[in-house]
Formats: sequence, C-alpha cells, structure tokens
Amino acid sequence: MYRLRRPTDREIAALLGASPAESSYAEVGATRTLDSPSAQLAARYNVDHYEFDIGHGPETFERARDALMAWRHFEIPWLALHGATAPVKEGQVVATLVSVAGLWFLNPCKVVYSARSDDVAEFAYGTLAGHPEQGEERFRVRLDRATHKVKYEIDAFSRHALLLTRLGAPFARRLQRRFAKASAEALVRAVA
Repeated sequence: MYRLRRPTDREIAALLGASPAESSYAEVGATRTLDSPSAQLAARYNVDHYEFDIGHGPETFERARDALMAWRHFEIPWLALHGATAPVKEGQVVATLVSVAGLWFLNPCKVVYSARSDDVAEFAYGTLAGHPEQGEERFRVRLDRATHKVKYEIDAFSRHALLLTRLGAPFARRLQRRFAKASAEALVRAVA
C-alpha cells in the first residue's frame, strides 16, 4: 500500500488489525529450502542471498540470536517497523513503513515460521495483500562450529506486485539490497 502522506499510527494499527491472514503468494514456507532454490521458483521470482560476518564466538551468537528474535535487525533509521511489540512468533503480523521519492509505502507481512537450534536461529515472513512485492524473506543467524564465525544471512524470493514497483524495478531492487546491508549493520549494533 502506498500513500502521498505518512499514515498515522492509528491508521497503521487499523491496517495491521484488518490485514487478511492470507499470504499474497502461493509458495508459503519455501524459504525453508532456499539454500537450493528450485528452477521453478527462480523462474517466477528474483531469488536473493546476502551473507554478512557479524562477529565471532558462542557469546556473540547468543546475543545475535536474541537480537534477531527481538526484531533488532529492523532498527534502521530510514525504516519503521510496526506490530513487532513481542518477540518473533509464527502468525505475527508486522509492517514496515518507508518513504521513497515522496511516497509512503506500508508493507504488511506475516511470520510464516521460526526455528532455533544450538547453532542456528531463523524466521521467515511473507507478504500480505497491499505489500508492493510478493514473496518471502528468511533471516538467519548461525554459528559456524569450525571457524566460530557468526554469520547473518538473508534469503528471499520476490516479485513486483504493483504496477508502480514494476515500473521502478531497478530502484526497488536497489532498495532491497540497501535494506539487507542496513539490516546487517543494525544487527551488529545490537550485538555490540
């Protein structure tokens, strides 16, 4: 959903409360296996993988895991996250708000799964109706037991859902890359 003016917190809360629970794409949960995306998925979507080193050692991993599940990787100056008043949980509806070229984009998503193990924490959220894209994004923190490096990974598949994002496709893709880098920087700050 896009507007010429910034929506009020009340309007955002109403939208989040009224957002349909149904995803705007068919492949719900497909990021679980995005490490080796199918040719069919890659033919229908842009498939992205970003990986960042965010530290070293089990203590850093513990802090990164906790920060990820507390939505700290969304502490980005040019983006506002709404609906994330509790830690990540399946079914949770959130929305990002960002201003681009004088337009305000409110992007509703729903957490489709989350998982934790001794050396991995991850969750994915998928787009809901009104989001300018269709698809899913997985956020993962993992501890490499061999090197003790802590990695932050973002894996996503998406396609443009609105005529406006189709027309501005190169800019939309650039914004997605900018978000990935800013999200990693936010997680590093949260872990420090």
